[in-house]
Amino acid sequence: MSIKKMTAIVVAAGSLAAIPFFASAAEGEGGGGIVTYRVTIENTATGFQPLSPGGVVIHEAGTDVWSTGSPASAAVAAVAEDANLLNFVGTYSGAPGVKSALVGGGGPFGPGMSVTFEVEGKRNDRISLVSMLVNTNDAFTGLDSVRLGNEEQVFEVGAYDAGTEMNNELASHIPGPVGGNFFVRAPEGAVITPHAGVMGGYDLDPAVHGWTGPVATITITPLG
Repeated sequence: MSIKKMTAIVVAAGSLAAIPFFASAAEGEGGGGIVTYRVTIENTATGFQPLSPGGVVIHEAGTDVWSTGSPASAAVAAVAEDANLLNFVGTYSGAPGVKSALVGGGGPFGPGMSVTFEVEGKRNDRISLVSMLVNTNDAFTGLDSVRLGNEEQVFEVGAYDAGTEMNNELASHIPGPVGGNFFVRAPEGAVITPHAGVMGGYDLDPAVHGWTGPVATITITPLG
């Protein structure tokens, strides 16, 4: 039987978020045994924006890792600001409602490149994922509580602003190749929103580091 792909793109405030069009009617909450899923993150940014490895959490339906309109947790901010995956995984490992937390991918990867890794979970568990756009102050992309199911799912995902650091676009505050400066912050105190993009005027050039449309394609494939 061929694998059926589900793809959805939802435009919101100039950015793209992704959700499946539907879930299989046969999928009830909490059913089935452990399944291995292959996850591929492809960097589709149009500008020079390497992505960090993904901070990945497999969790129950009622557990929230991140969502637009809400403040970013300290662990999500650690990824969005500095690609600090050790902080992220350490925070969520063993947290209530969390089945597992891991780093997906071995290092930063540029546009046109991808990383592939495997996770385990029950069908109808959720997967959340956070990956930093490293030539920014606190932009990230990822998945928000996507249900693991029986079919391959493909998501085209946009960039989000963590709202935890001002977008001053100064190399002195950017951990990626533009600056190489980790753990230097200009606190903001806002909530997660679709990212407005690179504005320019300081050390980020929209023509070089900006992007249009989705910045990543994330494919989740059940292997059994």
